[in-house]
Amino acid sequence: MLVFRYAKEDGAEFISHLDTLRHLQKIIIRAKIPCEYSKGFNPHMQIYMSAPLGVGIKSRAEYCVVETNIDGDSFKDLFNEFSPRGFKCVTAFSTKTRPNIQAMMDGAEYLIKGLNPFDVNEVLSKKEFYITDKKGEEKEVRNRIIDLKYSDNGLIATLSFGNLTLRPDFFAQKLVELFGGGDIDVIKTNAFIGGETPEEALLK
Repeated sequence: MLVFRYAKEDGAEFISHLDTLRHLQKIIIRAKIPCEYSKGFNPHMQIYMSAPLGVGIKSRAEYCVVETNIDGDSFKDLFNEFSPRGFKCVTAFSTKTRPNIQAMMDGAEYLIKGLNPFDVNEVLSKKEFYITDKKGEEKEVRNRIIDLKYSDNGLIATLSFGNLTLRPDFFAQKLVELFGGGDIDVIKTNAFIGGETPEEALLK
């Protein structure tokens, strides 16, 4: 069993979750990476993705599990040799069992650029925080905001992910409404399982 982390940028962020799965399968087929298939009348590749990311959000921390006996370094080299623009394998490692990464991941870190500077405590000190979801409805999401801090590149937002996903683009838009900003750019830079990266959590 192999877990790999891949980046989805340079235009690939506009590819939907289902089409991303198809791209990953085609890369593996083109690279002739040995992969297990399900049994039955319509066999399909044994490949499992983490929870969906909103279309248009760049990521350097997407994860996928594939049933293969190839080692991580070989997988990474073959994947990157045959991947199209926008997709890149960052790292790959083997596990003894198949982790349910979609269910296990509970947090993600994002770099948000283009916001006017503000005191993060104005958000973190609130007991309630409302955003407008894709249906145009107000939703209270304070418990999904894990941490906010500034780096030299912009705001680092750690938000809940998975069963209680807080979409970073909706969150960023709310921050623009509150504090102002220009052209907003959102990049997913890390993912977490119980506060640890998937590499740390799965390689124990």
